[in-house]
Amino acid sequence: MNTKIEETTRIQPDSLLFTPAAPVRQETRPLAARHLMLAAALAGAAALSYAAWRHYSTPVMPTHATATVHRASITRGISATGHVQAVITVQVGSQVSGTISELHADFNDRVAKGQVIARLDPSQLQAQLTQTQASYAATLALVQSALNGVQGAEAAAGSAQANVDRAASVTADAQRTFNLNTNLVKEGVLAKRDLDSSRAALLQAQAQQQQATAQWTQAKAQALAARSQLEQARAQSQQSKAAVEVAQVNLDRSVIRAPIDGVVVARNVDIGQTVAASLQAPTLFLIANDLTRMQVLADIDEADIGQLRDNAEVNFTVDAFPRDTFHGRISQIRLSPQTVQNVVTYTAVIDVANQDLKLKPGMTANISAIVAQKKNVLTVPNAAFRFQPPTNPATPTTASAAAPASARAHRTATVWVVENQQLKPVQVQTGMTDGIVTEIAAGPLAEGAQIAIPAQPANSRAAQSVRSPFSPSGPGMRGGRR
Repeated sequence: MNTKIEETTRIQPDSLLFTPAAPVRQETRPLAARHLMLAAALAGAAALSYAAWRHYSTPVMPTHATATVHRASITRGISATGHVQAVITVQVGSQVSGTISELHADFNDRVAKGQVIARLDPSQLQAQLTQTQASYAATLALVQSALNGVQGAEAAAGSAQANVDRAASVTADAQRTFNLNTNLVKEGVLAKRDLDSSRAALLQAQAQQQQATAQWTQAKAQALAARSQLEQARAQSQQSKAAVEVAQVNLDRSVIRAPIDGVVVARNVDIGQTVAASLQAPTLFLIANDLTRMQVLADIDEADIGQLRDNAEVNFTVDAFPRDTFHGRISQIRLSPQTVQNVVTYTAVIDVANQDLKLKPGMTANISAIVAQKKNVLTVPNAAFRFQPPTNPATPTTASAAAPASARAHRTATVWVVENQQLKPVQVQTGMTDGIVTEIAAGPLAEGAQIAIPAQPANSRAAQSVRSPFSPSGPGMRGGRR
């Protein structure tokens, strides 16, 4: 923006000329009187010179500067900071404790999925595996012994069943004999003594049957107990087998393998270092999956988050390459807020291509997101709305000039046009602003008109030209909120 500053310039006199008093004839004036008059003339000249110097050396500040109304593009955006990281980053840890015995990967090494990158000392884990294998073998022997006991108990139960059947047959035969003898005794064919003998035989057979039945019941209970012991032995065997599998898994976990294809970003252990995984898995390596695709996690202020949309384009720079502008696209706006010192921010995930591998994980990104843009519109500097002319009865005023605050609330503002060294108030309708210049949406203000802005000293930074960081021709876009 071209700004013309009108200053009132005065010429400072280089010197003052004095006319000395006419010489006095010695014969008419005494010598002392002549010296007194000369001193008085010199004192008056000095006082006059000092007064003139004070008058001409006092600077006169200009009342205003001027700016030209012109057409330009206005871009409004938001600024934020964030950090660069890989899209997929995996922390490789250890689920078992031990001492690092081998390292097969270092910083920046490319690794493949399943590749061995480290080993723990397996001696203790191997001993635990051997111990559990021995316990498992012992439980297998117990299972076999319990199985033999079940078979013996079932055989005894079968024998007892046979005894019950035999006793039942004997009892039935004794019952038939007793019944026959009873009929014969009634007919008088058989003696009563024989009937008593058959009765005694029947009672003995019944007692033997009851004994056989009790033995069979006991045999069945012993068989059930043997089966329970077998199931218990089998459960102990399964438990021992599981312990063997756990020991085998722990031994296998002593070999650290890469879970994904990628690049080793960080290595946190050295050979001989003890790894303790009792409370939580320690991080041994940090592997980034693909460094050609990166993402930026941007911290967006809650006042700006409503202006962002998914799939919106953003630009950002990093301090390592201040001349390069990187382009990305918002893939996600996370709903979870982050509160730090009563400042609420939301995380926006920005996807960015990194084919040249310039972006490194952890870099600070200075992000600028364009949320609105207008091209070739009539603009004036924002300083024009802050200008107020000095109190002057000859200067015409308007209601809008007397109440600029209420006018701005209705998107109406007053600017002062400079015409023939006179200030004339003009009401305009304002549009979009980027904080530096404002769009003139409507009003009797033509392109090229000269408007008044507050005057600044020539050596003041405020008088220098300033551009919006979102302007395409402006300086590099940096982070931080405006």
